[in-house]
Amino acid sequence: MITKKDFLDVQDFTKEEFLEMLETIRLLKEADQKGIQLPLLARTTIALMFDQPSTRTRVSFESAMDKLGGDALYLETKTLHVGENRETLKDTALVLSGMVDAVMIRNESHDAIIELAKWSTVPVFNGMSSACMHPTQALCDVFTIMENMPAGKKLEDVNVMWIGDNSVDRSEDNLHIGGVCRSNALIASIMGYTFISCAPKPAEMLPQDVALVQANYKKSGGRFIQTDDPYEYIDQVDFIITDAWWYHGSDHLKDKKLDEFFPTYAVNDELIAAAPAWAKVMHPLPGNRGYEIAESVWDGPHSLLIEQAANRFHTQKGLLATFMYPRVREQKEALVSYYTAQVEQALTQTVDKIAGTHYDA
Repeated sequence: MITKKDFLDVQDFTKEEFLEMLETIRLLKEADQKGIQLPLLARTTIALMFDQPSTRTRVSFESAMDKLGGDALYLETKTLHVGENRETLKDTALVLSGMVDAVMIRNESHDAIIELAKWSTVPVFNGMSSACMHPTQALCDVFTIMENMPAGKKLEDVNVMWIGDNSVDRSEDNLHIGGVCRSNALIASIMGYTFISCAPKPAEMLPQDVALVQANYKKSGGRFIQTDDPYEYIDQVDFIITDAWWYHGSDHLKDKKLDEFFPTYAVNDELIAAAPAWAKVMHPLPGNRGYEIAESVWDGPHSLLIEQAANRFHTQKGLLATFMYPRVREQKEALVSYYTAQVEQALTQTVDKIAGTHYDA
């Protein structure tokens, strides 16, 4: 039996492992664009557990499983017997492991995702822990960057600036939602391209996250830069990435966030004019049009927003194939044929008994 492996945190993988995943994503996207669907995960099912709303993550996982020949079950956590004073995550993980071939979970708590994966005997994918990590988005962003690199540049030559809310400080008076920034900084430091974190002081990446990133860069050879001035490095930037300043459930913080970020940290026409002509703009979405990114930039020629969102689907296909196919491949055709014959024989005997009819062989 192949040991199961989870996709929970970008820190769990090497550059070489990510490059293998990215090549699988590329090949499956190329096949998809030519109208070719590979049923690599036929006869498999994934459970999608959500305790928060989702568009891109839910649809990309469901559609990816369908295109790979499998099935997806959408499960709202509130409809399950799991949670405080209910069934434990351990028991939920063990029960689901006996019914499905993989689990994707989006949960406010990263610890809850880790606990589920600890007890699951099938692969678990982190569909986002709000305060901490969004690894599937981070891998998608690397793939989108690789597809849109300036001519003549290798990935290691790329400069990315993440601008806006870059902290994951969730204290009551300082609610920041920079988990996607954190994931992107970590994967950039593993892959070896430059990551510029641009944010006002209260929204900077946390020191412990900076330490992880810098430790990764010592191995990969890339650069990590922090600044509170969006224009300090703008002439060197190939990709400008931002994220929502407020999200569902935090609309009450809108005025505070605007005071903190707008317009200084908005990706607007002035910032784009100062960037290289080839610079591209990205955003994991959902976003707040006209705030993090000006409408003219959002819909303009520098924007990769829709392409980036579509790449979530291709990324999930690659991840599902990478983590699930080795286990599916163990279903030897000879065994499938044997058990098909055995079950058909048993069912035939049952049908004959019910009908009171016996047929000669």
